[in-house]
Amino acid sequence: MSRSLRLAALLLLSAPVLADNSPFVLTLSQPDYAPTETISLNLAGQPGQYACVLFDPDCTPTEILPGLIVDIGLSAHYFELGLVLPPTGSLTLNYDFDCGFAALIQSLGGHFCAQAISLDPVSLQLCVSNLADVDFTNTYGFCAPCSDCVGGVDGLTLRYLGPSSAFVEVVATGKHAATHFSGTVQPGEAFSFLPAGGKDSFGEEVELQVDGQTQATVHTSCSAPIGPGMVFGDFRVLAANSRDGGAICPASNPGPATDCSAGKPIKLEMKYTGGDCSASDNDQSSDKATCTGDPAGHTKVHVIATGKSNVYFAGTLNLGETFWFDPLALGLGKIDNNLVIDVFDESNNWLQTVTFHASCSQPLAVGDVFGSFELVTFVPKP
Repeated sequence: MSRSLRLAALLLLSAPVLADNSPFVLTLSQPDYAPTETISLNLAGQPGQYACVLFDPDCTPTEILPGLIVDIGLSAHYFELGLVLPPTGSLTLNYDFDCGFAALIQSLGGHFCAQAISLDPVSLQLCVSNLADVDFTNTYGFCAPCSDCVGGVDGLTLRYLGPSSAFVEVVATGKHAATHFSGTVQPGEAFSFLPAGGKDSFGEEVELQVDGQTQATVHTSCSAPIGPGMVFGDFRVLAANSRDGGAICPASNPGPATDCSAGKPIKLEMKYTGGDCSASDNDQSSDKATCTGDPAGHTKVHVIATGKSNVYFAGTLNLGETFWFDPLALGLGKIDNNLVIDVFDESNNWLQTVTFHASCSQPLAVGDVFGSFELVTFVPKP
């Protein structure tokens, strides 16, 4: 029996009657260091639906019916996983792949496609998800041969993490002024560049500019860490090369920063929780972190977040939504030391005010709670 027929038989025998023939949706979350990090695949559909999830290095899609895309080019290396969606209708599969597995997939073409498929045994109607493509073609990260930075950086690959397209420039200033890269990049886009003018390195440092505003300064003389995985403003280093050492090894801790041990913050993301002042949970002194009032769990509030003389955010938040203290978006080089968040209801009645300190002279970490706000992302200043 062919693999395709065997799969069809498997589905006919295993799939219960579907409550709904809605297609599944697969959502892939793959970090830049996929071979050594967790890849998450979320399957969403109807509660109780059966799904046979196919994993296949042959990523050949076929439109068997208008709008019905199925990966029927199954290779000899595919495998299948049967599961039933829980009452939430959503299930997340997490995979931790090592370098050996990454090398195997690269030898098979570098991609590993996933698709959920089921067959209603009564109507024989297919329920098929989109194809999710797990990409192992990059050689960034811990699976690539590398060494220390020696002799100055002479090549960089960056990924732009900003929310919208922007004109990006990488420039050196001072007596060695030069533009090493300029162009419009899209969110998530990776771009590479070499020293301008045929020089053998970038020199002491370069500035990363977005729409004419400097976001970060990166030391490129090998006097400071610059390994893959490091984040500077809205840019992540994917690959770096030095003149005398070749490919530079990833930073020893490329994961996200969580507290002041990584340095002072340049950006902070806060989540609205609706809590009163008793919900506060942080290690700052009482004169630095204060709270008055109670939003009483309001599901929609108006929030104004300010510093000494800067308004970082003014808008409406629903329960569980977030906003950023982002000085870079205001064209500023640093975040204010003292931050204030005022909360109002939809009729503009005051509900709560919280303050906290952001210079790292007071403890500050992801998970800290200040009244109705929790710190959920800490981006250190490069």
